[in-house]
Amino acid sequence: MADTLGSVLVAEIGSLITRVTLVDQVDGESRMIGHAETSSSIEPPYQNALYGVLEATAQIAELTGRQLLREGQLIMPQGSDRDGINQLVVVTSAAGPMTLVITAIAADVSARSAIHASHATYTALLQAVTLDDAAGQPMVSVGDLSWIERQVQSLLSLRPDAVLIAGGLEHGAVDAVNRLAHIVGLTAVSTTVDSSGQQRQDITARPVIYAGNSDARDRVVEALSDRAEIFVVENLRPALDQEFLAPARQELGRLYEKQILPRLPGIAGLRRMSRAPIRTVCDASGLVARFVAEHAERRVLLVDAGASSSSAFYAAPGRFHPAVLGTCGVAYGLSNILADRGVAALARWLPFPISDAELTHRLLNKQLRPHLLPASPEDLAIDLALVREAITMATEALRDEIAPDDYDWLIACGGPLAHVPHPGMALLAILDATQPGADQGQPILDIHLDSLGLVPAMGALASLDPEAAVTIFDRDLRSNTPLATCVTPIGDGRPGEVALELELSVVGGKVERRTVRHGELIRLPLSQGRYAQLTLRPASDVRIGRAAPGEAVVSDPAGIAGSALGVVIDARGRPLQLPADNRERCLKIWEWLVALGAESGPSPYVETRVTVSIPVVVPAEAVVTPAPTPPAPPAPEVVVADAPKAVSKRISLSDLAAQEEPAPPPDTSGIDGDLDSLRKTVEPPKRRGLFGKK
Repeated sequence: MADTLGSVLVAEIGSLITRVTLVDQVDGESRMIGHAETSSSIEPPYQNALYGVLEATAQIAELTGRQLLREGQLIMPQGSDRDGINQLVVVTSAAGPMTLVITAIAADVSARSAIHASHATYTALLQAVTLDDAAGQPMVSVGDLSWIERQVQSLLSLRPDAVLIAGGLEHGAVDAVNRLAHIVGLTAVSTTVDSSGQQRQDITARPVIYAGNSDARDRVVEALSDRAEIFVVENLRPALDQEFLAPARQELGRLYEKQILPRLPGIAGLRRMSRAPIRTVCDASGLVARFVAEHAERRVLLVDAGASSSSAFYAAPGRFHPAVLGTCGVAYGLSNILADRGVAALARWLPFPISDAELTHRLLNKQLRPHLLPASPEDLAIDLALVREAITMATEALRDEIAPDDYDWLIACGGPLAHVPHPGMALLAILDATQPGADQGQPILDIHLDSLGLVPAMGALASLDPEAAVTIFDRDLRSNTPLATCVTPIGDGRPGEVALELELSVVGGKVERRTVRHGELIRLPLSQGRYAQLTLRPASDVRIGRAAPGEAVVSDPAGIAGSALGVVIDARGRPLQLPADNRERCLKIWEWLVALGAESGPSPYVETRVTVSIPVVVPAEAVVTPAPTPPAPPAPEVVVADAPKAVSKRISLSDLAAQEEPAPPPDTSGIDGDLDSLRKTVEPPKRRGLFGKK
């Protein structure tokens, strides 16, 4: 199929940025030919996602010299001169989240599993109703509303896009699940008053996914008949120690594509031009994570920090676990990060002191104007702080389902990481957010940064031609995006104590030996295309991966591949502890940036203490007045010879000196005058930016 695929245009439409990648045949293989990105056009005044795709396509046409557009439309199919394209494949994350209500029996069992299932796609959890919340509360009361009535009234005002009912172990009791179904059925009925003043009951049949006890299916379907569009799947929590989330996740994904994707402005035109179905970015990224794990036989953690959502995917051969947070992003989803993490959590990652009020104002301005790029180094640092917390929230949601601690390959995606001016900034944000190594089974971690947005493009292309996706993964993604090789020694040593001795033997090059101490972040450059052997000799109380404390770890002779930053040893400890003192914390973060090559020199944000000596003023009584100097004899007069037709003039040497020398400064006696003179000689310190610029 690869021989007939021809030119393919892959478009990723985000809520903030639209990326377009041109793929074509080169020597019989599918390769990336061009890539461009522009602002998405889903908001007024355009409100059509197609415009952004056409704008990015025009940029690719200018870069490659190919004619891809004619009269503002894509040229399809591709001609003999290689102009135009054969296929258009679209993935998007800009349609918004699907609002969801979860009803379950127990908060710690079925409701928790239902939340795990909801993380399969872009959802916004409005409320979780569990029957154990009603423990100790009367189901029927006199005067005040009962618990059921309060839940019904609360759900009536939410108007979710879908409802997920979960609960009941297999072959267990069915009464509790039936009660949940009746509550959901009551929320479908609303009472309105028409123009004639008569009350009328309206029924809103919402999609309801039932993923509970299979023995209660018939009773649930009967309770929701004519009041919901019911979809029955396998029980997501058949036993206390077992989760079966795949059927519920697939149904949620199908509902999203059916109900939410049509809300994307301009999707009708995109569907007319695309032969492949339009999919979500999280679906494409999850497919890539699974493919990489199976293809390379490795354990992969893929994290993505987007404008409206954040996600983390763990994949290993035969295993896959997604965690998609549909409302937590670094631009449009900023308010949810701020509400969940707090201002202090963001301020701790900044290398400069800032008040909570000022940081809050900056964040709110960013949310009001999400399209604005960072205008200063401080704005960039705030963006990376948001990236840290967004990825942390996604990985925490993933860890609530499974502990992904044995991964040996980390792939990071997202515009804020891809567009940093130095890769060291991206790596520091990734390490701070994921903090690998605490229970890491693998001693060495490979980290890749998807700076071109190829992960969603590759996932979208896989549905059309899996062989083309494999080629792009091997030739473009895997070879062009290595960021660093990271080692995290684990131990309880004090800062400054020796953590390990290392030796990096470059193939065909020199051998570098370093001593790493606790609390340090060390970088050893190893350029891309070079290979080396890494030998680690930890201290007696320090371990590397699953090795015993003090046991040496040696890689293969050419097992370490070069990357943008080379080899990084993160001996800062786990969990990462930042200094409590604000000044020390800022200095420490700046020190880490310098260690990774992202900055140089001392921090411009922490003021240097300068000692200024104040002149001592002696009292007038203690001053010994010297004897008066006798007046100088009068200066001899100089007679200037008469010039032709000029009048002679007599001047003295003192008069001549008075004309050449400036007037003496006024006498400023006393301490006020001395301090005034001192102020004029002290130059105020110049404030420097995050990159050492003024």
